[in-house]
Amino acid sequence: SRDMIQKLREEGRVHIQSWRKTSVTQWSAVYRYGIGVDADKPEPVSSSSRLRKHRSKEDADTKERRLAKQRQLKRKIKRDPLTAAFFGEV
Repeated sequence: SRDMIQKLREEGRVHIQSWRKTSVTQWSAVYRYGIGVDADKPEPVSSSSRLRKHRSKEDADTKERRLAKQRQLKRKIKRDPLTAAFFGEV
């Protein structure tokens, strides 16, 4: 089917009407029969701007839960000195 579409494009029988999002990062062309000008492909969106957009939509509870998880990951667990005395240092 790709070969057929490519052949039709070379002959000028089809053109790209618009672009449809197929996944988070991929776009798929929507073809239309007839003479016309190809639509511009959308610019790629960086992962940081996607994350910024996603985080702007989250509510206060979700944001607080996410920040609490991040704080827990940074927390260093202290070794109990009595356990270390019995079983030795690691």
